[in-house]
Amino acid sequence: MKHRSKRKTLRIATLFVAAMAFFGAALLVGSNNAVANHPVLVEGNCDSPVPGTTLVSPGTCGDFDGDGRIGTAEDTDGADRIFGTLNAAIGPGTGAAAGTGANYNGKLIIVTSGRFAETLYIGQAGLIQGETRGVANPSNVEIEAAPGVEADIDAILQGDPAGGNVARTNQIGIFVVYPAGVTGLVSLRNLQIRNFSEGIAAALNSRVHIDHCRIENNLNYGVHVIDNSIVSITNSQVTATGRRTGVGASTTTAGDGLRVDNNSKARVSDSTFSHNTGNGIINSGTGSTILFKVGAFFNGADTAGSITIAANPNFSN
Repeated sequence: MKHRSKRKTLRIATLFVAAMAFFGAALLVGSNNAVANHPVLVEGNCDSPVPGTTLVSPGTCGDFDGDGRIGTAEDTDGADRIFGTLNAAIGPGTGAAAGTGANYNGKLIIVTSGRFAETLYIGQAGLIQGETRGVANPSNVEIEAAPGVEADIDAILQGDPAGGNVARTNQIGIFVVYPAGVTGLVSLRNLQIRNFSEGIAAALNSRVHIDHCRIENNLNYGVHVIDNSIVSITNSQVTATGRRTGVGASTTTAGDGLRVDNNSKARVSDSTFSHNTGNGIINSGTGSTILFKVGAFFNGADTAGSITIAANPNFSN
């Protein structure tokens, strides 16, 4: 009987070890999948005392991890998944941070307030002439400022040592370009986007959600939806499009808060479009635009509101 008990105990132990090995392997597989879509952190910056400064007193000027590095100095200081610029964080990572960026498949959390004088291209590389950013198969991308954080994505950087203000003001602030067959969603939350030619543009077959964003003082369009893209906008304000003076300003601007073209679609709720020099909202394509609890005030020539149907019957409140 003692021998049988020992054999039984041995069999149970063997089965337990095998089960643990199986579940361990499963956990490893699961962890590899999780790593493919991970969040990264982005520090803010104060551009002080000199624009473009990257070394500051530890813990000051938006330095989140206390190492005294911000901006580009934070981008390559190690594999800590903490970055100083949005473009470095959204890409694959370089230098000592190689392989630790979101690689167009993950979430960027802006953890301290700051100004980001950058344009972002989110999508497949090579679809736009001269655009090398992006990857072959972009997936879900989320860019979010943490609660209480002011994240100002702005074309204008006063005293920019690189002299990039004119170029940025003629570009799109956040340009999303996903081709047919790529089903990823781009979510933009709690951001302020200012002083570009277009604040946000979605092209080809992009899917974009804009939530709690302030899109202000862009020249031609606050939000531009083209081709077969689908965009939803919630809890946001699009203001003063076309009302930009100084660098890159023009007297021939569209000034539309939201423009929907081609066969694209837009859904807007709990949002306001005001003080845009053109239309608050215009649908000039063949796709549908549906509004729910949307305000349009003092657009056009300071009229009470401007929601334009153009020749499209698929436009409703």
